[in-house]
Amino acid sequence: MKKITTLLLSLLVTGIVSAQKGKSEWVYRDNDGKLVYKTTPTGDRIMDFSHAGYMGGGVALPVVPVKRVVKPSGTSDDTRLIQNAIDEVAAMPLKSGFRGTVELAPGTFTCAGPVILSESGIVLRGSGSGAGGTTIKMVGGPHTAVVIGRGNTKVALGRTEKTDSNTVSAATTLITDTYVPSGSRSFTVADASGFSVGDIIDINRPVTEAWVHFMGMDNMYRDGKKQTWIKAGAYGITKRKITAIEGNKLTLDLPLADSYDTKFLNPPGTVVAKVIPAARVAQVGVENIHIQCPPLEIDYGQAPYAGVRVGGDDCWLKDVYCEETMNTTVLAGNRITMEKVIVKHTYANLGASKPTDFSLEGSQNLIDRCEITGGNMYFVWTSSLIPGPNVLLNCTFKGIGSRIQPHQRWATGLLVDNCTVPDGGIDFMNRGIAGSGHGWTMGWAVAWNCIAKTYVIQNPPGAVNWSIGCMGKREQTARLFDSNPVLPEGNFDSHGSPVEIQSLYLAQLTERVGMRGIKNIGYTANSKKMFPNKLVKATPVKTDRDKILGLNLAFARPINTSKVKGSTREFGGEKAVDGNNNTYWSTADGVTNATLEIDMEGPVNMNTLQLSETLGGHVEAYKVEAQLDSDWRLLAHGTSIGKNLVVKFPETIAWKVKLTVLKAKMNVAISNFGLYLVKGDPANKI
Repeated sequence: MKKITTLLLSLLVTGIVSAQKGKSEWVYRDNDGKLVYKTTPTGDRIMDFSHAGYMGGGVALPVVPVKRVVKPSGTSDDTRLIQNAIDEVAAMPLKSGFRGTVELAPGTFTCAGPVILSESGIVLRGSGSGAGGTTIKMVGGPHTAVVIGRGNTKVALGRTEKTDSNTVSAATTLITDTYVPSGSRSFTVADASGFSVGDIIDINRPVTEAWVHFMGMDNMYRDGKKQTWIKAGAYGITKRKITAIEGNKLTLDLPLADSYDTKFLNPPGTVVAKVIPAARVAQVGVENIHIQCPPLEIDYGQAPYAGVRVGGDDCWLKDVYCEETMNTTVLAGNRITMEKVIVKHTYANLGASKPTDFSLEGSQNLIDRCEITGGNMYFVWTSSLIPGPNVLLNCTFKGIGSRIQPHQRWATGLLVDNCTVPDGGIDFMNRGIAGSGHGWTMGWAVAWNCIAKTYVIQNPPGAVNWSIGCMGKREQTARLFDSNPVLPEGNFDSHGSPVEIQSLYLAQLTERVGMRGIKNIGYTANSKKMFPNKLVKATPVKTDRDKILGLNLAFARPINTSKVKGSTREFGGEKAVDGNNNTYWSTADGVTNATLEIDMEGPVNMNTLQLSETLGGHVEAYKVEAQLDSDWRLLAHGTSIGKNLVVKFPETIAWKVKLTVLKAKMNVAISNFGLYLVKGDPANKI
């Protein structure tokens, strides 16, 4: 009877007993209720993501006793007041891993600098993130509101290295298996005699010229200059604990997020090194706080304030409301839980370069029931060579022109589970020359029962990405800024029909640690109540349509300009594509040559452009170019623009379009820059 009850609860929490009919071929339950995984021909499988989160997943966030209470001073800067209380608690001894909580009383704390938590076992807790709670009001120069951690380094391969004043000797060996599949928990090494159960190891996957070539990443050029994806000689490092040794076979505490193929990694081969990790800040939490700065209509490079940077392990953020912060959170540690963190922006980010509010720069991190509202940004991205598991669970992301998009240079093992992105997309893709040659961004990632406007899911060479049970439009594209070849889709499974296992993360967690695991992180067996974000509606999208030329393809696109006049947004580049002839982009007085670049946010067909000057005939020479196949091609040029210049050109595909004013009598002022695809012969409509 007990076995039947446990199985029934497990089926309830994973959505088996529901009206959903879809079934994944890659992960499903057998007749005994156990998860079954399909493998690729080389043995790769979807990894167990349940080890993501505080203390390795399924562990309740602690409630740490209060040791100090701080009230707002009413002065112009409370930073030192808060820091003094933190320093006092930091001087207390650790008891069961904790020193105590600094509680911020209700009210507004004005802070001109960061609050720093650089010792383990301390919690900074407000009195609520909503009305009547605790607000940290950010003022003064650029800074991050709360910083967790201090400098950390690691052990080098095969040599003695000084790390945070500790001397460490590292034993090393090589993986000898011809191929280790992604999702594996074991491999064979040349010599396991230097290792013991319980050892922490770094698995150092080398970046070789052979692997870079296999990935198709040695042929990227921008403006004729070769772009470097990942430099040969670098290493992707995965940290694991040895749980068993049988001969020369090592078994690990959690699975590998990448595959290891000898033919691309030798020489030098994959080095396994025994390490003693440097002491890092751990067991630090930030809770129940509202972080606020004024709304600013600027590009993120000029934004002065960020929310929280976590540079420690086994840390957490819970019930934190960040208002108007940019590049809000950075998770640069491991086993971090970020729960019910909400970020809201009044204005969309300006410019073609986009920020992120949730930056994943560590491993085993869980972002759970979080929300972002903001336009023209990456909601979540991953950094270079970051291994999973990392998980986004039950999150809602709203904002036009924004996406979940792993950002650069080969991260692995990301699960996007039951997330809703009604205005944007979920992308596991090849970014090509974007940024500084980001190339293939993600392998072995899964989107599970998500809702998004679009999906770009691509399979890198030798790897797989999945979209399972998701709803939204599937899109195919070449790597960014190329016209061809259009890359084949990744693995879409049960697309348009959610699968019966509601949450992959919760199903895996339940199977590994039981029902207590999901209860510890705040979930129940009622799947409908667990996932309310399924009803979120998309933001209405505005358009700009010319009576003759039709839909303006440049309307409200991100803009980069060479220089704007002062700091007044009236003169920003975005004013040239806002559909309002009464606003304009202007250079500073005396500046008579400049550029305005439109990011089309994908390959767009066009054959007509329209330009308008606000201040009469200042422009004496200009050119308009389109970026395609990583190079710029001339669309039009001339010696004047005037009030209404319309130019037709052969239909082309463009990722970006750039106006360059080469010469002008006075400063440049452009009130409209439109791009169109005119059906039929454009000459007959102009």
